[in-house]
Amino acid sequence: MDVAKSKPFPVLIIRLTPLYAWILIGAGVVFLLLSLAFAALGSRMSTGFILFLVVLSIAAIVGGNYWRHHLHVVARLTPRQLILRREGAIDWAEIAEIEKNTLRVSRRQLQSESEFACIKLKNPRPPAGLQGKLAKLKSAVTGYDIIVPGNELSCTVDFFVAECKKRMATVLNT
Repeated sequence: MDVAKSKPFPVLIIRLTPLYAWILIGAGVVFLLLSLAFAALGSRMSTGFILFLVVLSIAAIVGGNYWRHHLHVVARLTPRQLILRREGAIDWAEIAEIEKNTLRVSRRQLQSESEFACIKLKNPRPPAGLQGKLAKLKSAVTGYDIIVPGNELSCTVDFFVAECKKRMATVLNT
């Protein structure tokens, strides 16, 4: 028996992208520099307002740095299950297919592209309450039971889909 084939995949943890935390830190730095420029240039603003801006910008920098070090777990890929923050745990054997879809939108000269990991389950979950009915409507419109936006992942959608397919293949082969 080959040792490499019998060894299970490690648990892979995918977190929220740190981009939003860096944006908060950058905005805090900009407002800190702006408030210090107001204080240095002797503008007609009150010192209380300038002090408020300084404290608020330092709080934004500290909060963004804390957020950057404590990002939410979006997905956890274990040898037996895909655990999503919003959708819960899904056994690999329950997944019929997973693929990457791209949505392209262009308005005037601005073009935008969003990537999604789309998951179709073998047995869709029964609707429970209003959220269940909305999930059933989403499934009817898109054709997929679970949709994971690519901008929530700290990795690329291609990597996420490839890892999921590898784990699905090992479960199906056993």
